[in-house]
Amino acid sequence: MWHKYANFVVNNAAQVSSIENGLRTLTYILPGRFADAELASEAIYTLLSFVGVYHDGLLAKAAKSGLLADKEGRLVDIEVSPFNRYHGKLSHESDLYRLAAHLLSALQFSEKLVEMLVVKKMGEKLRWKVVSLIEIAKVVLRLNLLQLSGQRMVTGSVVPERLVDPAGLGTAKKPTAEADVLSVTTAGSGSMPWKGERSGLKFKSVRDILVKTEGNATLSGYVTSEAREAERVAPAQSLVRRYNPLGLAGELLFILRPLIYVIGIRKMGKSDWRPWALSLLVELASRQMIRTDLHTGKSSATERTVERDELSRRKWLFLYYLLRSPFFDHFTESRLTRVAEWCNNKPLLSLLGSLIQDYQPLWQNYYFYTAAS
Repeated sequence: MWHKYANFVVNNAAQVSSIENGLRTLTYILPGRFADAELASEAIYTLLSFVGVYHDGLLAKAAKSGLLADKEGRLVDIEVSPFNRYHGKLSHESDLYRLAAHLLSALQFSEKLVEMLVVKKMGEKLRWKVVSLIEIAKVVLRLNLLQLSGQRMVTGSVVPERLVDPAGLGTAKKPTAEADVLSVTTAGSGSMPWKGERSGLKFKSVRDILVKTEGNATLSGYVTSEAREAERVAPAQSLVRRYNPLGLAGELLFILRPLIYVIGIRKMGKSDWRPWALSLLVELASRQMIRTDLHTGKSSATERTVERDELSRRKWLFLYYLLRSPFFDHFTESRLTRVAEWCNNKPLLSLLGSLIQDYQPLWQNYYFYTAAS
């Protein structure tokens, strides 16, 4: 059954992706439409997150096997990103790393839904116990990932990212006896790529180059198009640098920050400024320590893509402080309300105003909507 489903997804990737995107869009506009609409919206979004990761894995395997083609019938060759190379290498070498990564992703996908269910079915008091347990579990898993990666940066997402747009795919290539014979025949004439035994890198044959360029290939043009960046040929684990003591301390602070915030809320209350300010100070200190560590030493001149993207993601997380109580209650809420009311009087912006009004209760009433953990 699973085999048939996998074949269906690969053969109809564009249509499946359209359904996913349509349902995901629906989850953004459902809150506030009817009783428990936010619960239904979050349930759909959680399910789509799990299904999307599974579908991405199917497409990646199909691409490696030469079973993905675009709408013109040409095989799709996916260039593996530094992010996927790094996490793929760690997952391949350590079953414990792969298990921790999957468990962490599962918690990230389902935490909002779990909190909603607890609040609606079991009450406010139990909610903070469950939230604390989830944050503790995430801290433990991230500490394991930090240790198993050799004390390197723990990225926000630890599952492979999608590298192919399903909307551009056509019918999957089906292997046939004729195709197998053709591959064997052309192998002897030099059309199959040569793969290095130690590096694993593939090099195209002259015939492939001529076919791709319709016989108009030039040496300079080919060399320019095939020039490889340092990260594309570097060992996977070198894509993220090992922390020095200062950076390691900053990473530990970043991992512990959500748990510190939750403990502060439970001890002092959500409307108290101290948990909010303490969380902000811890995150600012963590960022400064990590940046200082990465910009000192012999390897500081080479900026890694995975590190740069993660630091950029963490910078944007500071915006969540605008949506957390008590800052939201005293400053952000009134301004957002005025923006929503202004948008509601404009034909094209009324949907935006409606979305702001529908999501305000979620930001105020549910921890994980603004936790950034």
